[in-house]
Amino acid sequence: MVKKRWYKPKTDDAFLNDVSFIVFVVRFNYRLVEKKWPEIEKAFYQFNIQKLSKMNEQDLEPFMKAPGMIKNRWKIHAVLVNARKCAEIQKEHGSVLKWIAKAKKEFKKSPILAPELRDIFREAFRGIGPMTSTWLESLFLSDKTYVEYEM
Repeated sequence: MVKKRWYKPKTDDAFLNDVSFIVFVVRFNYRLVEKKWPEIEKAFYQFNIQKLSKMNEQDLEPFMKAPGMIKNRWKIHAVLVNARKCAEIQKEHGSVLKWIAKAKKEFKKSPILAPELRDIFREAFRGIGPMTSTWLESLFLSDKTYVEYEM
């Protein structure tokens, strides 16, 4: 087993990158996704929320043909849907990271009444389920800048 670190994103685009990586890994080979990720990042414009949020289903074909892309329409479409959600959150809260910080603060202040972060992630983002929302929650609730996991 190899220990790896998953660092907290420092920008909203980096957050979308992380969420998208999770979407691609679910029910797929982690090492293959990790190997192809640099090309996938390039195809998705480094997960630029402003650019991706303006795209829709008619824009899927170029992504399907991109070098190194995992050609799964549902996963590609999830990236675009999640980019639109990130843009909505930015418009309402200033940034995705501020929105998460606010939710974290509310949860820590009132853990019984406030929704858990994993539930917030699962409801907000396509392709984030019970297990993967727990990964995100553990990252953002950690006092460290990263979480460790084994592969």
